[in-house]
Amino acid sequence: MQLRPHVLAGIPHPEPTPRVRHRALGVLGLALWAAVTLGCAHDDKRSPEQLRDSADNHYEIALGSAQTGSFDDAKKQLEFALEAIPDHGNAHYLMGLIKLHEGRMIIEFIESEMCLTDQAADEQRLRADELHRAAHESFTKAAASYGENDPSLGRAFNSMAVISLYFHDHERARSELELALGTQFYTEKYSALANLGWAFYEQGDLVQAMTELRQSVLMNPDYCVGRYRLAQVYLDFDMTEQALEEAQRVIDDERCPIQDAHRVAGIARMRLGHGQGASDAFADCLELAPRSCLANACRQFMSLAAADARPPSG
Repeated sequence: MQLRPHVLAGIPHPEPTPRVRHRALGVLGLALWAAVTLGCAHDDKRSPEQLRDSADNHYEIALGSAQTGSFDDAKKQLEFALEAIPDHGNAHYLMGLIKLHEGRMIIEFIESEMCLTDQAADEQRLRADELHRAAHESFTKAAASYGENDPSLGRAFNSMAVISLYFHDHERARSELELALGTQFYTEKYSALANLGWAFYEQGDLVQAMTELRQSVLMNPDYCVGRYRLAQVYLDFDMTEQALEEAQRVIDDERCPIQDAHRVAGIARMRLGHGQGASDAFADCLELAPRSCLANACRQFMSLAAADARPPSG
């Protein structure tokens, strides 16, 4: 399985040195060169420039492998890169992305494809937790390797916060997000704002959550994760019409296949007395992933809609 486009978006490429800029080796040549230089790793007499070139080459091979779903090959190349340059920030960051992706795929299989609740699923969750912890460690090392003016620094802090939110460590997430938002050249602050808003939401502070999420979608109106989260906050704040409006904008955007947005829209329509519209929204929720855990919730709400009952809040 390949890394999704939004996961790979923004992965930094190393700035080529003059030596790299004039190199005309193909991918096969790079791989052969990597195999030859690997034997020199433990008694390395190469210059700092040669070590940097080696690490950058391994990183570029790893990036290509990750883009085609060859994660084991990518991780091996990243290990070679880090052996040459232990503080290669981009290699640490890509390693974190791969581990995060692998962990998320386990959770997606358990919750979105099958809704498994047996002992084996519990063991799989433990494995997913291990991968998330390893990803946080890699992102932390990446952040420590980047300079304060490196555009990738804010992205590393934000990725650390994504892991902290996964573990519901809201205080750590908020600290990491403040660091991300404080970096000077981070160009995706709308993502950090959406994560910060969600940290406040999970802590029960709806007003502050609304503030951060509104700022996120103001900064990037096409950011569907922020808009979906804002819809959920509006729903919990009994701003039903606004919740429906935001959820509908997510649903109408083909780039945003967020199943839970249909649940939010369905509940909002029920509260507004739109029984048929609510049933249609819950049906769409079921259609997106009929065997998911969320689908079970949508079935229950669908029954409520059919009975014209008012759902519980949230």
